[in-house]
Amino acid sequence: MKRLKHLNNLHMKVNIPIVIVHTGDSFYLEPVLCQARKSNPDSHIYLISDESTNHYDFIEHINISDYFTSAEEFKKVYVHMSINPYHYELYCFLRWFVILDFVTKHNISHFLCIDSDVMLYCNVDEVFGKWIDYDMTTCQIIGPQYTLFNKDSLKKFCKYIYDHYAEKDGLEEVRYWHTKGGISDMKFFMYYSEQPNIRVFDTAQVIDGTCFDYNMKIPQGFEKKGRLKKLYWRDGIPYCKSVNSGEYIRMNGLHFQGGVKHHLYKYIYRANKESLMDVFCGAIKWYLNPKRLQSRIQELKKIVSNKEMLIYFVKMRIFWRFHKEFKN
Repeated sequence: MKRLKHLNNLHMKVNIPIVIVHTGDSFYLEPVLCQARKSNPDSHIYLISDESTNHYDFIEHINISDYFTSAEEFKKVYVHMSINPYHYELYCFLRWFVILDFVTKHNISHFLCIDSDVMLYCNVDEVFGKWIDYDMTTCQIIGPQYTLFNKDSLKKFCKYIYDHYAEKDGLEEVRYWHTKGGISDMKFFMYYSEQPNIRVFDTAQVIDGTCFDYNMKIPQGFEKKGRLKKLYWRDGIPYCKSVNSGEYIRMNGLHFQGGVKHHLYKYIYRANKESLMDVFCGAIKWYLNPKRLQSRIQELKKIVSNKEMLIYFVKMRIFWRFHKEFKN
């Protein structure tokens, strides 16, 4: 494993490591890592994962099992309240405790946590360095897709989560939140942001002609093409067009949540300005990727085996079909 390096004196130079927690060598992981490295050639990129992903030589692989102490403690108190499968939702919580153990052991002061289905198109030192004095960042209030933390603020956030499950009054509050929808780590981001003396910056807002994508399926006031945001490419950088002002806004990051990940190859080749033949060959290779096909099968099994999720999936399909026909 490469030697862990970072600068502790942020007043001398802002140096923000990128941290990704992801287990399993998913079909979309490599392009995500490549794009993070392309946009941040000098940054430390830490992939906290298992041995299946220990073959990307352009990032620093961290064994997740070495930083699971706090996560194990949280598992003992976690109560599942979501239509998503137990292990999926639990994992979303556990990653914050894993990151906490990692940054604590290596005394990393500030760091950017990104989801493993995010494509970065910005230099994090330049962009997130402007928000270094905040406790954390979110995207559209509840989104943890691109979350800047400092070590102390993450510790407080993890304690906030843990206490809500471990203490009677806290768990009652979680059960009350559950009456308004399923419980996920995103729900905790929303309520934690409302706590007094917590400074949070929302990266979904347009600042200096740039912003971050919350979800490719959510318009955020931009043009859409079909179910997704419509992108305009300039020198390998995606832009979205504001519906109200007509202004082109640079997207610092795109979030390919859920099934959108299966269409990721289109954006890879569009950004790199590949020829039509390269695009065609890339599409064939992408769609026939055994890891992608296996992922698709697992997703369908997960939906079919969960009644609530199946009903939700069918409703959304009907909604989008009706919406498309209505617009036409």
